[in-house]
Amino acid sequence: CVDTLSTPPNNMFLRSALLVAAVAAPAAAFAPSSVGGLQLRSQQSAMISAAPSLRAPSTVSSLQMATLGEKYGHLRGADVEPCDKAVRRFYELFAKPVPFVFRTATNEILYMSHLDIVNARFEMDILWGLGFYSTYDLFFAALDEDVRQNLFKSLAGALKLDKDEIKGDAEKVLEWAKGKTEADVVKAINGEDDSEIGKALAKAKSNPDFLYTRNFGAGLIKLMQVVGVEPNSESSRRWAEAFGFGSKTSALTGMSMSKFEADVGIFLSSVEKMQEVMQLYADVEAREKKKVAEKLAEKAAKAAEEAGAQAELAQ
Repeated sequence: CVDTLSTPPNNMFLRSALLVAAVAAPAAAFAPSSVGGLQLRSQQSAMISAAPSLRAPSTVSSLQMATLGEKYGHLRGADVEPCDKAVRRFYELFAKPVPFVFRTATNEILYMSHLDIVNARFEMDILWGLGFYSTYDLFFAALDEDVRQNLFKSLAGALKLDKDEIKGDAEKVLEWAKGKTEADVVKAINGEDDSEIGKALAKAKSNPDFLYTRNFGAGLIKLMQVVGVEPNSESSRRWAEAFGFGSKTSALTGMSMSKFEADVGIFLSSVEKMQEVMQLYADVEAREKKKVAEKLAEKAAKAAEEAGAQAELAQ
């Protein structure tokens, strides 16, 4: 998806770009408050820095292909909305340029989520909603609240989603997870929880046509954190095994991991970089505001001085 509608950044963002461009683009690899930030530790960094290279393309057996063909063959040739239309809708709704350092992340979230929604196997569930909302909430935390709210409304509108429903889904999962442990989540995955969230977790394991997506993975990562599990290579493997997510072996490294394990690494790496971007963005904004304040104060002092001189002449 290409942002064809945004206007060139003004001088402030050109200066910002010089400081943040080196880290802004890598930070959007996942895109990727009230949903909370991630607490990164050094031992995670070693694992997550290598994760993108371990990601192997997903493959489907000939038997699975035949089964999918039988179920979804009737959709062959159906019109599927291209991603650029969702991007265009977003900029029409947002009605202003996205701050330069957040533009790539915005397009990435739109692109990734749009491809989820148009997939024939996709079923909207409460954990996907949590992943979508928590990714937005985390990656745009540095923006002013009014801008953040408008951006979320525009993202949801561009994807033809109900923003209140998405946020409500996120809040439901977080409320359900309060006071629970990893063991409680595993019980839910195994069908031992009759709540809405428990059923969603169990369905992800029992449904043979379940479509794993990065937004769903982001929801699991947030759920991990709320129940006191640190997202890393060991914990992500445990959860992947609990769901029965299949592993793929990298031809490059010979290492085997599931999509969720790889996404944990990608997500944490992206968050670490985005935190650097947001700090730099905040620093630049503070300096720019200080310069503007100093210029206004200088103009005010000069005007007062001129007014005093004119008053003396009048006397």
